[in-house]
Amino acid sequence: MAAEPSLLTRWRQVLCNVFGKKSAKYAADLMCDVLSVDRGLKPAFLVDYGGLGCSKMTVFTEELLRSELVQHRLAVLTVGSDVLVLNADASVTHLQSVQSDWDRFVVDVTLGLPEPKPATGFCTQTVRDCARDVAKCIATMRKMSVLQSDIALQENWNISTLFGLLVGYPVLYWYDPTQHDTCLSMVPLLVYNVYACLDLNTAPPLGEKSVSNCPEQRNHHKHKLYSFSVPKNVKQDFSKQIDRWFERVQELFALQDLFCCLEMTCSEMTLPTVAL
Repeated sequence: MAAEPSLLTRWRQVLCNVFGKKSAKYAADLMCDVLSVDRGLKPAFLVDYGGLGCSKMTVFTEELLRSELVQHRLAVLTVGSDVLVLNADASVTHLQSVQSDWDRFVVDVTLGLPEPKPATGFCTQTVRDCARDVAKCIATMRKMSVLQSDIALQENWNISTLFGLLVGYPVLYWYDPTQHDTCLSMVPLLVYNVYACLDLNTAPPLGEKSVSNCPEQRNHHKHKLYSFSVPKNVKQDFSKQIDRWFERVQELFALQDLFCCLEMTCSEMTLPTVAL
């Protein structure tokens, strides 16, 4: 009897059928990105893989569902020229939480400021209003079973802030939308990375957790779930927000059955140019 194909092999087959053989090199990371959204560990991810466009990404997510490689029907959202894959339920819950439960979570990095600072109430409310409007858009997609849609950007929205909202960062950067630069040049940043591991060979039976002391396990892939930064000079202003957010990630992690070895690291970095 032939051995059952590994989890990674099954994902690679679907990926290549939709996007072509050259896409196979993305299989492990893309699988982890999609599964982390499917299992609710993050509300969405930005498709940062060359050539994987919106229409084919919709076909891909539907084929994953048909092949029983994901549990939920995932949606595809276009923001300008960028594409995100999202879990509609998790996204709406997250965006509603931003509106009602989050207090201090926005850093003003507008060019011309002497240094980054906690955003004013006006800026923070602008971000909450953005979260409200995007939540309505996604809720409408969910209600109408629409698998693919786009968001029309409003003039007072900052697109970098919008992406941070959608992918679930606990702290968001905001700057004057009429400008294209920030005050982050040569500012010491605390960079937070959240990792988890996934067995590329097999998935545990539904309802059972993967238990392992990876990443030493050879077949386990260590994947970066989140990566965000906070200026060092405002660390104390946002430390409680980051702690509460990671506690929530841990709660969500305990509910899923695929990933193991969740960890968050923090390192300091100073760069001449910071891309947002």
